[in-house]
Amino acid sequence: MEHEPLVVVVDDDERICRSLERVLTNGGFRTRTFPSAQRYLSEQSWLEPDCLIIDIRLSESDGLTMLRESRAGGVESPAIFITGRADTATVVRAMKLGAIDLLEKPLDERVLLDSVDHAIHVGEELRTERQHLAALWQALATFTPREAQVCVLVASGRLNKQIAAIIGTTEKTVKVHRARAMAKLGAHSVAELVRAVDELLEPEAPTSIVTIDHVVVHTPSGLAVMRAALDRVAHDGTLVTSRTESIREHSRESFGSEDHPPAT
Repeated sequence: MEHEPLVVVVDDDERICRSLERVLTNGGFRTRTFPSAQRYLSEQSWLEPDCLIIDIRLSESDGLTMLRESRAGGVESPAIFITGRADTATVVRAMKLGAIDLLEKPLDERVLLDSVDHAIHVGEELRTERQHLAALWQALATFTPREAQVCVLVASGRLNKQIAAIIGTTEKTVKVHRARAMAKLGAHSVAELVRAVDELLEPEAPTSIVTIDHVVVHTPSGLAVMRAALDRVAHDGTLVTSRTESIREHSRESFGSEDHPPAT
């Protein structure tokens, strides 16, 4: 059966909650309403809303604070703020938090439903990206520190012989670590490894992700190892200037059988 999106409304005005519940239900959405931020936050881990509609001026805790706390809990449902009056500073703060929209009361039903549809579409795309990132985090959690160092140095454009000199080991050992790292990440080429590392090191990435089976995955320690390796060699002059050139160089390096991750 097709998934029926869940829209959660958080507003301390009971009349607004009832009105929005009617509009959203008629629009084909499952709806839950909460009279306070605290009530919603206590249940959000198992609700998995596809969209949040939040009154930006809740009496107990304002909507912006609620969304920050929701994000800190690993839930990244797209949010629409509603308000009786929208000043520029409030709009800016809402957009910086990643709000999809800020709608002024009284709400136009068609505008609201269109905004919810857009938010759900954005949320589906984000959820797919986050689940992929969570899988990369889980893979990185199995890395040894050496594998994490070699992995990020390969992705940064350094050749096996350069990495061997940087970390004080042999080129053959670097090849072994590189092959294991690629296998764990499911990367079958240096280009795929580069893409995976770029995603892992994305500066705007969250600190935790809730997976589809309700497991909270936190940032793996291997990320700190990777960043430390890059910081340590930032000025050593071994960085290849072109990423494409680097990938071509790697493809020309001589490989033993241990260099290639197994086919999957």
